Amino acid sequence: MFKVNGGGANEAHILSNGLVGVLGHIACFDNDGNRHYYPMIFVLNPITGEYSDIELIAKRAHFLPGETKRPDLKDVVFSGGLIRKSDGTANLYAGISDAEAHKLIINDPFLQFEE
Repeated sequence: MFKVNGGGANEAHILSNGLVGVLGHIACFDNDGNRHYYPMIFVLNPITGEYSDIELIAKRAHFLPGETKRPDLKDVVFSGGLIRKSDGTANLYAGISDAEAHKLIINDPFLQFEE
């Protein structure tokens, strides 16, 4: 897919079964030096230290068009928060292209780990 150059956790959610759902971001650069950031999740078992694979939950094209701070930041989505809702969806809040803040309604990415 791509070589990850960095990333990190942005928010933790305690799931109904005691696992920890982690919202974060991963980052990479293409050959032209453009940045690509993607919001992602994974789940951690705090007792055993085991963790799931990373799953990308959105990309820039899922959000409305908008401004960009610089051309190399056009494909940046920095996860800012996730609000889980009782209807099985979640509001994903994200910084877009280092210039705007957007909200995207997605399927709750942590539900699959609670079933």
